[in-house]
Amino acid sequence: MAARTWMEQRGDDLQAQIEPYLAMVQSTQNAGPATFGAPWSELSAGQQSAVIVAVEAAADRMCG
Repeated sequence: MAARTWMEQRGDDLQAQIEPYLAMVQSTQNAGPATFGAPWSELSAGQQSAVIVAVEAAADRMCG
């Protein structure tokens, strides 16, 4: 839900927000609900993949 909320705040074309959202998540050391409560750099490859899949689902309005 965090990804979709972020995307909706930036425009109606959610697909166009996928890359900017992932860039933001990957470039910060902040932890949050979108990253399992850990910074991106501390996530396993599987967790990083899950974040990417979840962001794509959010852009497709398949969650929330």
